[in-house]
Amino acid sequence: MLQDNSIRYQHHFMKPISSLVNGGTKQKPRYSVHFDDGITLIVHMSGDEIVYENMLSVGLDTYYLKTGKWPKGKQLEKRLNLAKEFIGKNKKNNRYRKKLADEN
Repeated sequence: MLQDNSIRYQHHFMKPISSLVNGGTKQKPRYSVHFDDGITLIVHMSGDEIVYENMLSVGLDTYYLKTGKWPKGKQLEKRLNLAKEFIGKNKKNNRYRKKLADEN
């Protein structure tokens, strides 16, 4: 009985919930990927590789406010991998329809 209650209240963190294209060029689009724990990663694509730019903490009950530190190391690497998968899936579904400027 006790084990069932603990499973019910267990939270699943680091799940991407949405993403947006927010600038960049056709060769290097820039994305923001929002996670369910309040962290937003800002990344850009360089070829088939995601390059990390910055991180935001958005909301009142975020990972940063709970722990007092930013994700780094393996946690940041895991977030980048999840972001890459999420962006790739959304590209296939034509989610990012905003036209990006060509590089000069």
